[in-house]
Amino acid sequence: MEDETRRDDKQKRPKSNNEKEDVINQLPEGIPINILSKLLIHEAARTSILSRKWKNLWTYFSGTLEFHGSPIMKDMKKDMKKITGRSLQMAMEIMYDAERQTYINWINELLASLRSSSLRGLKVWFPMKNVSDIDNWIRFAVRKKVGKLELYFGRAIDYVLPLQLFKAERFDSLCVLRMKSIIVTEEMLEYLLCNCLLLETLSLVDLEVPKTMKVSVSGLPLKLKCLELVRCLELTKVEIFAEKLVSFKYYGPNLETEFKSVSCLVEASFGGSFVEFVRESFMLQIKMLKLDITQNSHEVIYWLSQLPMLNNLKDLELVACGDDGIILSACEILLKASPSLCRFTIKTLNTKPTFSTEHKFPKECQYSIKELELVGFCGGACEVELVMHILENAVELKKITIDTRLPTKPKLRPLGEEHFKTWNCKENRMHAWQLKDRIPPSIEFVCL
Repeated sequence: MEDETRRDDKQKRPKSNNEKEDVINQLPEGIPINILSKLLIHEAARTSILSRKWKNLWTYFSGTLEFHGSPIMKDMKKDMKKITGRSLQMAMEIMYDAERQTYINWINELLASLRSSSLRGLKVWFPMKNVSDIDNWIRFAVRKKVGKLELYFGRAIDYVLPLQLFKAERFDSLCVLRMKSIIVTEEMLEYLLCNCLLLETLSLVDLEVPKTMKVSVSGLPLKLKCLELVRCLELTKVEIFAEKLVSFKYYGPNLETEFKSVSCLVEASFGGSFVEFVRESFMLQIKMLKLDITQNSHEVIYWLSQLPMLNNLKDLELVACGDDGIILSACEILLKASPSLCRFTIKTLNTKPTFSTEHKFPKECQYSIKELELVGFCGGACEVELVMHILENAVELKKITIDTRLPTKPKLRPLGEEHFKTWNCKENRMHAWQLKDRIPPSIEFVCL
């Protein structure tokens, strides 16, 4: 009996530090590095205190490195926006530059410590001034054969993506490339498409690019599945030959387009003043569509009326602001052109709603919508009439979501900042619950 009691006490006794260390050290080879690579790099580095075996194990980290600027840099940026005096502003800029250099030195020391032969990804996303540091980071990414590369160095530097750095070593591991506010030459773009044969996602935002962009490789099949071109203002023509392309996004001015062999394309997103997308033959196969008409004038209604019947469209998102008449007319046209639509999301930026409207929807309609979501709801007549119209004509409607929060960042929109200071979520939520009283109990109602 005594022996059994002693054995039970031994089982219940907490393990000592030495016993815990033994458990850690007994993990199969390769498992610890896999664990570390799923952490953030600073979390991985902290594991060096676990045991002697783990002291330098973090240096074989092979996950994704992300650098967004230090917390102090971010706080200083916020403070600089509030400062009005020129001398104080200059002093803050000097301190910011010093903090940024400290952060850059830390990055360089960290990269020099890593011994792994490859990395899952590298993201550098904060304002820079020194080109040589950027070149070294890109050289590091090529040498480590990253699968995902994301680059943004701010608008204060005109950085040209250097072709010679990519040619220095074989760089065929890249699957995802996202760049913002960088200059990309025609030769650089051609090299990426011809040599990065695993590239599936290419996102170019606020980039200076060639006037004509050819997304194709002669004699080679592209694996590209997602292409995003946002505010590339120099672009006037794009030619796309990508049989595996699934998703295409374009926000910007009107441009000449040529799409060939895009039979897999089922997701599309358009914004800016570009309206000629309605003529594209691939629109007939689109299943998910996002339209941002916040930059468009009344002519957008004419162009939307030229849309063919989108028989395959299942998910539609409309982003609009301002004129109630434009919003309701756009909704009417899009609903009529989408007989198979299941989910409809409307994001409105209407900070001065009217509580009466002259727009009248046609009486006899039939929609297949199952889910309706209104984001940026403030209880205007435009929104209420739209909800009631869909309620009356969508017999399969299961759920309505009313989101009273602002749908997007104010700085991205044409409305002045003063308008957004008047946004009253509490009052908007009150209007939403008043609307709920008019919705049948069989339909799920969600208010955010």
